[in-house]
Amino acid sequence: MAITGRPPSANPRNRNAKAYDWTPVEAVPFDGPSPDLPRNGRKKWHPETVAWWEAVRRMPHCRLWAETDWRFALETAVLVDAFWRGEAARAAELRLRAAKLGLTHEDRLKLRIRYTTAEDTDAPPAPDPAAVTRLDDRRKRLGRGT
Repeated sequence: MAITGRPPSANPRNRNAKAYDWTPVEAVPFDGPSPDLPRNGRKKWHPETVAWWEAVRRMPHCRLWAETDWRFALETAVLVDAFWRGEAARAAELRLRAAKLGLTHEDRLKLRIRYTTAEDTDAPPAPDPAAVTRLDDRRKRLGRGT
């Protein structure tokens, strides 16, 4: 039974423009207001959970977070605590939540968050594509015209 529909394109490049641009964030640890880990019943938070929370709450792009983002991060801390207490089944959900929070460089690339430095803002602008010599013109000048 044949599959109907258009055949795959010879040039599968996505020609759609990105729906949104990069969000630049200064690569300085966030020191603004952030919630503390809440009380965890009768038991204390696992030391790795506390270390995880301290790292997360200082990420530079936390300055973009709204209250709901902080709530999501706190809920993720509960899963991190369960993971460090031996519940390995939490790993898959933690991986998904880490991506949503932008915890790794790859996750931030997917979220289109770019950490910048002071040198990045002082860098000269990129050259104008119209001012670049066309390769055909250069070949003609060199006598290697096509």
